[in-house]
Amino acid sequence: MGVFKRWIKSKDGKKTAYWYIRYMVNGKDKWESVGKVGLVTKAMAQAKLEERKRQVRLGQLDIIGTEIPTVAEFAKEYIKYVRDVAKKRAWWRDTYGLRHFLELFKGKKLSEVTPKDIDDYKRLRLAEVKPSTVNRELQVIRYLFNLAKRWKKFYGDNPVSQSGLIPVNNQVERILTPEEEERLLSVCNSSLRAIIITALNTGMRKGEILSLRWEDVDLENNLITVRHDISKSKKVRRIPINATLRKLLLEQKLRDGSSCFVFPNSKGNPYKRHDSVKGAFERACKKAGIHGLRFHDLRHTAATRMVETGASIVAISRILGHSDLKTTMRYTHPEDSVREAIEKLSTFAQNRSKNRSNEEMEKV
Repeated sequence: MGVFKRWIKSKDGKKTAYWYIRYMVNGKDKWESVGKVGLVTKAMAQAKLEERKRQVRLGQLDIIGTEIPTVAEFAKEYIKYVRDVAKKRAWWRDTYGLRHFLELFKGKKLSEVTPKDIDDYKRLRLAEVKPSTVNRELQVIRYLFNLAKRWKKFYGDNPVSQSGLIPVNNQVERILTPEEEERLLSVCNSSLRAIIITALNTGMRKGEILSLRWEDVDLENNLITVRHDISKSKKVRRIPINATLRKLLLEQKLRDGSSCFVFPNSKGNPYKRHDSVKGAFERACKKAGIHGLRFHDLRHTAATRMVETGASIVAISRILGHSDLKTTMRYTHPEDSVREAIEKLSTFAQNRSKNRSNEEMEKV
């Protein structure tokens, strides 16, 4: 890359000097005339070069041989990728996540979307929905730009990463009390009741439960295998079957054993849309007089109950399929842990004093 002179010969044989700049775009050399020597100075050519280099870094120059796609054009490629290649289970949610963004920026090229555009998008959406909803949409948009960069559709920085997500106070998980559990199960039909009991006794996600097949259930060794294709982490994990769940699964086998799915719909098929279970769960909660409880809170409830019974954080993390122990640690109570640690210091000092006394007595 640099600035150089080039002599151009006209039709009448006269040679004229021009300033040229050379820079790289998409791994290829690009030459560009800046103007005649004399009309344009070397300093002006150098300034032009620096501007072009900045545009390359920001992805504002079209890639050689191709045209940078618009947001709407690449969104189609993105949805095909997450559906057919990445095999994202809830790929249709990405379609909803992009809907409002496309309404505003579908005609812009990927390289033309700026962090300010993202900031404006946040402001407009926050007037309509909660910050957590906007963040879910931004995560989809961020993934779209990351994929575009990986595929070399443009070379700019990801505008969502530069703008950042909206700071949101972590929602306090709603825990189902034993009394609420009893009321909830009493108003459920047999199918929903079985699904809820499974969630409370495994900590599995709703999608994992509804996609569970009988081939994944080993009643001889009392193990459930969560396949990688239904797991959020894309990793296989195994969950022990306790006595309560074993009894329920045996009953389920007798009732719906003709289906390959453990929890089929009324026609023996898997639930095509999890919203149907969501609606049934919400109606059951309303009937039982339970407020502010989501199905996912059953997973939080299972984790909290395991902690309260003294199960190790490592074991709970493996059961829930967390890739980071920090995620599981939110179910512990820091103040209790600190108090217990201090009490152990006292116990340690007392035991050491007692051991010394015993040693002195033995010497006598």
